[in-house]
Amino acid sequence: MIKIDLLKKERRPKAPPRRVGVPTVGLPPIQGIIVLVAIVVIVAIILGALYIGQKNRISNLNREIVSLQNKLDTLRVYVDEVAKIEAKEREIEMRIRPIRELNRDRFFIVHIMDDISTALPQFTWLTSLDLSETSLKLVGQSVSNLLIAEFMENLEKSPYISNVDLEVLEKKEVEKQEVMEFKLTAACIKKG
Repeated sequence: MIKIDLLKKERRPKAPPRRVGVPTVGLPPIQGIIVLVAIVVIVAIILGALYIGQKNRISNLNREIVSLQNKLDTLRVYVDEVAKIEAKEREIEMRIRPIRELNRDRFFIVHIMDDISTALPQFTWLTSLDLSETSLKLVGQSVSNLLIAEFMENLEKSPYISNVDLEVLEKKEVEKQEVMEFKLTAACIKKG
């Protein structure tokens, strides 16, 4: 059996069900799309220009590195030559150093010997002389104590000799003659 409802009921349209949490995306107008595309193109051009600039800079730096490496290789030959010359110079200096030291002391010894010879009075003679860089030891004989004292005073006048000290004074007989044997010490002063 078929049932027909002849009474009209009022019908309302049903609202579509709401979706919670899903944003609605609408297409922007055409001007917005053009601006967006223009911004993307400008950023791409800027990034491309930066990339090309950096690439050129890197290639220039690489060329400069190669050029400097070539210069370094050519200069290495000179550095080796300089090292050889410096080694020879050190060797020569080692050979010359003793000669310089002898030359420096040569005049010092001459001055000391000259001052001793000048200070030595008559009837006084030396039997031994020991000279080092800082000290002087003299052994000698004289006929009088006064001559030994005069010798000591004369030595003190020398600019190269100081602190003259009498260590030993003894009476001795040489060839049946009485003499005074003495031992003196002194400090040597190097000038210059």
